[in-house]
Amino acid sequence: MNTQNNVADAKLRIGWATEDITPSGPVSLYGQYYERISLHVQSALTVTACAIEKKDTAGNAEQAITVSMDVIYALKEVQDAVRERIKDELPDFDVRKLFLNATHTHSAPYPEVAGTFGQLLLDGICKAAITAWLNKKPAAVSTAFGYAVIGHNRRVMYTDGTAEMYGRTDREDFLGIEGPTDPGIDLLFTWDMDKQLTGVFINVSCPAQVTESKYYVSSDFWSEVRKQVAARFGKNVFILPQCGAAGDIAPRDLTTRYRAGEPDMWDVPGIIEIGKRIDQVIGNAYAAALDNSTTDIVFRHEVKNIQIPTRMISEEEYARSLKIVNTIKAKEPADPASTHTAWNRFLQEMKENEQTQPYGPWDSKTSDYGWLRPMEIVVQQYEDGNRPATYAYELHVLRIHDVVMATNPFELFVDYGFAITARSKAKQTFIVQFSGDSGGYLPTQRALDGGGYSAMANNVGPAGGKVLVEETIALINSMWQ
Repeated sequence: MNTQNNVADAKLRIGWATEDITPSGPVSLYGQYYERISLHVQSALTVTACAIEKKDTAGNAEQAITVSMDVIYALKEVQDAVRERIKDELPDFDVRKLFLNATHTHSAPYPEVAGTFGQLLLDGICKAAITAWLNKKPAAVSTAFGYAVIGHNRRVMYTDGTAEMYGRTDREDFLGIEGPTDPGIDLLFTWDMDKQLTGVFINVSCPAQVTESKYYVSSDFWSEVRKQVAARFGKNVFILPQCGAAGDIAPRDLTTRYRAGEPDMWDVPGIIEIGKRIDQVIGNAYAAALDNSTTDIVFRHEVKNIQIPTRMISEEEYARSLKIVNTIKAKEPADPASTHTAWNRFLQEMKENEQTQPYGPWDSKTSDYGWLRPMEIVVQQYEDGNRPATYAYELHVLRIHDVVMATNPFELFVDYGFAITARSKAKQTFIVQFSGDSGGYLPTQRALDGGGYSAMANNVGPAGGKVLVEETIALINSMWQ
């Protein structure tokens, strides 16, 4: 192990902490059009923080606190509130160097500041961040890479040029799957000076949404990863999950449709299977990672405010969307409580599907309501004379040894992730989406051409995606100049 003999000479210091943010009692679970009230807790929700600091010979410090949360989004209002609360508690830490990311579980309450869960979440993040910073100790790091089948592209193409998210693949006009998948798993191990593993960053290009339609609280497959890692290495090893570029990815294969005996990727069996696959990659990488651990690293953390163009709605798209909205609304009964409204028909179909179909999705994004909701957003975007021409977000890039982590707030389609990693000078590039804000889906032009949910009502489109890629690559590669 390439560690220095004198612990006092180890300038790299790392601290870890985790907090339970599991709500008590029934709660509203966020992630679908319709409300789901939890019936029980399948697995705990947690926040995990890692604090990193490295001082140069002059005593100047580079810093970071990164916090991963078992929620659907990392809202800017939450990140701002955390920074405001901890700034007096940690006077030696630059709070702008803190950032949050989410695992995108659909089985937790909405992560806003207001409300009972919001306060539980805010308290948990602040406590974990402060504890991790105060617990920093001399440390070493190492990196590893492996492969596992976790996610699959969920956008299905048809011969008429259209596409649907979770579309049927047993139709005669099924053409193929729209985009690629990314089976790579990036790992960053942290060690103490006695060669003991203290934590692992795990970057997987798949959101944690096996349980996206269930009626229980769950941290999804990350709960099983934590369980497997604890069994392998002990309960004192921390896990910090990151979701890579995966806006068009979900943990289920739409073409095999369970005929080969794959576990149910809409419920607990899928959680267990994916957890085992990720744990196997960690186990395979462990020995080499231990041998290659080092304290002698470059550590840099850059923060840049980025402006990218929002997607402008064309007159043609506006006219088409407005026609759909007017056509559906023309069929609406006068009584909004009628069972024949688009909304109530959508709910009724969903409830029936839950009872009759073994696997999801149980709600249809091609129903009248499934079309009405996004088309109304497109109409509103076009008619809003005050809609900003740009979307602002905070880009964080961390160079840790010969790898980088680069954040974005979107559900970033896989192709954008490949565009960044292919041109990055880093040995490994951890794309961290759902970070710092909720920017929505960021689809490719191919997806916009096909349409369908996830490519119909987007705040940012391919033009913004191109700027995001170029800004991210530029900041990454500047760290090797």
